[in-house]
Amino acid sequence: MDELLASDLRQKSVVGIDSSEVGIVHNIIMHVKSRTLDHLAVDPHGRFSSQSADFETTDDGRLLVPISCIQDIRDHILIRA
Repeated sequence: MDELLASDLRQKSVVGIDSSEVGIVHNIIMHVKSRTLDHLAVDPHGRFSSQSADFETTDDGRLLVPISCIQDIRDHILIRA
């Protein structure tokens, strides 16, 4: 299994499967008791403003992208948006 450090994801670009820019990863949120990753906290760009997104948002306007939306991780993070 390939390993990926959380620090490798921070500041990585997040892109939708339609090539639209979603934003930049700000942080990773995990559920401590179950030891599972829950969401990426993403600083939104373009049409993915916190007011128009289909994702939940934090109080400071960051998008909460569920880990289940991630399709691929390479130079950027590809998500189903």
